[in-house]
Amino acid sequence: MEALTAEEPRELGPYRMRARLRETGTARVYLAHGADGRGVSVTAARPDLAALPAFRSRFRAEAQAAERLAGPWVPPVLATGPEEWLPWLATPFTAALTLAEAVALAGPLPERAVRTLGAALAATLERAHAVTGEAFQGLGPDVVLLTADGPLVTAFGVLGGASAASAGEGGRLGVTVGYLTPEQVAGEQPGPAADVFMLGMLLAYAAGGAGPFDSGPADAAAHRIAHSVPDLTPVPAALRPLLGRCLAKAPGTRPAPAEVAAELLPGGAAPAPGAGWLPPRVTAAIAERAAQAQELPGAVVADRVPEPAAPLPLPAPGLNGHPAATAPPQPAWPSPQPPPVRPERAPDTARPAAAKALSRLAADRRALLTAGLAALAGLAVGTAGVLAFDGDDGDGRAPAADSKPAARPQPVPGTPPAARWGYAVPGGKLLGTPLVQGAVLVVPGATLTGVDLRTGKQLWTRPELAGLAQLQPAGPDAAVAFGVGPTHFTWFAVADGAIRQKVAYAQLAPGMGTPQVRAHDGTTVWFTATVGKDTALYAYDIATRTTLWRRPLGRGETFEWATVVGGRLIARRPAPSPPKGAKQVLAQFFAVDPKTGKDLWARSYGAVLPTDGAVVSPDGTLLTTAGGGLQAFDLETTKLRWQRGKGAGTYGTPLVSKGVVYAPDTTTKVAAVTSADGREMWVGSTDLAPPAPVETRTVASASGRTVLALDPIQVTALDAASGERLWKFQDAGSKEQSADRGTYRAVAAGTDTAVVWHGATLYALPVR
Repeated sequence: MEALTAEEPRELGPYRMRARLRETGTARVYLAHGADGRGVSVTAARPDLAALPAFRSRFRAEAQAAERLAGPWVPPVLATGPEEWLPWLATPFTAALTLAEAVALAGPLPERAVRTLGAALAATLERAHAVTGEAFQGLGPDVVLLTADGPLVTAFGVLGGASAASAGEGGRLGVTVGYLTPEQVAGEQPGPAADVFMLGMLLAYAAGGAGPFDSGPADAAAHRIAHSVPDLTPVPAALRPLLGRCLAKAPGTRPAPAEVAAELLPGGAAPAPGAGWLPPRVTAAIAERAAQAQELPGAVVADRVPEPAAPLPLPAPGLNGHPAATAPPQPAWPSPQPPPVRPERAPDTARPAAAKALSRLAADRRALLTAGLAALAGLAVGTAGVLAFDGDDGDGRAPAADSKPAARPQPVPGTPPAARWGYAVPGGKLLGTPLVQGAVLVVPGATLTGVDLRTGKQLWTRPELAGLAQLQPAGPDAAVAFGVGPTHFTWFAVADGAIRQKVAYAQLAPGMGTPQVRAHDGTTVWFTATVGKDTALYAYDIATRTTLWRRPLGRGETFEWATVVGGRLIARRPAPSPPKGAKQVLAQFFAVDPKTGKDLWARSYGAVLPTDGAVVSPDGTLLTTAGGGLQAFDLETTKLRWQRGKGAGTYGTPLVSKGVVYAPDTTTKVAAVTSADGREMWVGSTDLAPPAPVETRTVASASGRTVLALDPIQVTALDAASGERLWKFQDAGSKEQSADRGTYRAVAAGTDTAVVWHGATLYALPVR
């Protein structure tokens, strides 16, 4: 951390720069603060690169990737300025050392720290590959941060992970990647498996203090990478087999990131590994940096100041018994390009305390650099892969080190299938669940549209049906559908959207508000609607367009939960009073005759509450999530058939498909049990590692062979027979679309397609 020079920016967006934290091959990272005084890290482009359209295009893409990947081990993006004179990106400030600084200061990390670091980075790679299906290229010892609360990834593509960059003739951008892989040495374009190779190198460095291909002349490094066996002698024996597989020459033989994470930490890396995960010398240095940042002018406040470690002992012996003052061997990663010569600094008028803090920080940084950072050599000096970018599209060309044609990226098992198509909802807002009718997907939004289910092409649009939602099939004839509009029930042709019939709500009852459809079976829909102060349940035949009956709602009856099973409409309401000795009112389930509206029976089941998730299976089993567990009751006798205790988290609403119950919990698990007796078939994992409980829903494919687990972050496809995780999917929505979009949603569409959305873009994904 150093004081700003005269030519460096003082303000970017709403943030004031206070000190320079570090430099990368393409940018400088500043400690800044906003109007609220909170500490912010601002990554700003190098001025000589900012004028290049290709650089700005790449910067914009990597900023969007950072927004989509925010979560465990990836800091949230507070704001971006990709179009400003210096493109920039802001994240919360956290006191940290880079991995290179930590190893230079304290030597190789303990095995526990390496496992935690590796599992977190592997999980991040898995998410990144699920988003793009391409190489991440954002790993390196100078961009992976170690904080008191765990590791952080701060680069999100080739720019962030670059060791150097330069502007060429005609506005071309040349980017030198910070490492080579065997496939790059062969002149091939790196695919996702290249990230696993880099992860192996990074962990070998962290665990052994030296890169696995360091031994030998620097100009032969590329040959060693492509042909030599990695030297893992300094690495703890328990880690060598896994790192050896990560460093395999053939991309297709390397393990998937999920496999790496599971082998390093079988239970998964915790979002916050807790105090003591780093060596005391590193923890002390992080605490010192946090304290020094507090002394800077502008009331910079870190989100969390780590507790200082216990007093450090006298220098301990370093590697192989040598004094720790001797820097451990360093890996062959390149250091950033030297910054341009700066003009003389302006006189420092800051208060003495701040000047003192910056002096200490600069001395700390110089000591670490002397210990090893400045000595880092390139993996293949003069032969590291150089990617060329030309024009606004920012597409990377094949590495300039070799003229061989680029190969297709090697697929990594578990990456998502390519979407068959994507469709942006007109007006940017989806009004409820789309309707699948034959080969047409009807999408409710600012305008009602019909989309070809096979190609994703828009077939028709009807602006006059704006606001039509709660779409339902209008009987067995797939040619006509039914929807609820602001003032009318509307029937329309699925083929072209032409209006077939409209019925005003005022014709059903003067002053009736917009109905809410609660259940649908055949040609009958049951909806609730309010007239004045009175709310009632209506049964309506959408084939004959007639009201069958009206039933006023009693106390606590909302019909927000209702289903049709065995020719009866089953609903739920609060029981009249709690049972003797109970503190809470239980749920009372009741059956209504769908033909007359008369109540048939009312029953309570165990200790099920009105807010517990519930579903009725076709065989007459009531499945609930009472008490956070999973319980199955006989609908007729109310007897408990079986129960399953809580998992790692509370169960969400279960799904019943082909005699199997799929129950997600609020962490990473989905349990599959038989509906008849609750026998466990398997427990699968989304491998999400959320920092807080999440809502997860499940949807089965039409064949029943695939189960989709949908949460706010991703879609996970699980094999319905074994629970094996097949792939993950994340959409590529913009920042605006990413905010407050809730949980992913999906519908089965056709025999081998699922339509998925998370905001205002629909994707057709192939499923089994």
